[in-house]
Amino acid sequence: MDYTFFAIQIVIRTYPGDNFRARLHEILAQSPAEQSIADKRIFYKRYTGLLLEQMPHFEMGFWDYVPKPQEAEREFDKWCSEIEGSMATEREETGDGHDEVTRLESRKDYIVTTMVFLLQHGGNADLTVAERADIPEHVCNTRQTYAHLLSTIPMMSFASVRADAVYLVPGTDEDGFSLDDLHGGGWEYLTPLT
Repeated sequence: MDYTFFAIQIVIRTYPGDNFRARLHEILAQSPAEQSIADKRIFYKRYTGLLLEQMPHFEMGFWDYVPKPQEAEREFDKWCSEIEGSMATEREETGDGHDEVTRLESRKDYIVTTMVFLLQHGGNADLTVAERADIPEHVCNTRQTYAHLLSTIPMMSFASVRADAVYLVPGTDEDGFSLDDLHGGGWEYLTPLT
């Protein structure tokens, strides 16, 4: 079977005292590992709905739609392996909270969420994404376009989605990225959103 690839990655600014990160983590934690088609629709409707509430705080992003079946699986595997390989999984990697001076100098107010999909080529989900991802180049990097693409996800027929993954980094409610972190160290491909 042939596939196409769709991914969206968004850097979102968070603010002290809001519960946005905790709410995202709660949705992820409540999601069962094995999901039916109906479960996936509910999960993505909740997850993207919460993200859409934060649209004014979308700072940077990257999205891609690859309709070439010969490249789609490779792109999906590449995105997943690169994200999983960069995620901190050990306490030594995430820090112990004793570096308060550095934290105050370089606030960790940003999180990154990524959703990746391997779609059955020519299936309902692929046709939906293809139509909605046909966006003029001059508006590809606007918050409105990212909101448009996010709202596409719950519209997809998950019966024709071969694989999907959601990542939220950093993986704790307490940690985040600073602007310095995001302007180096592998994030250079991100585009500022207007």
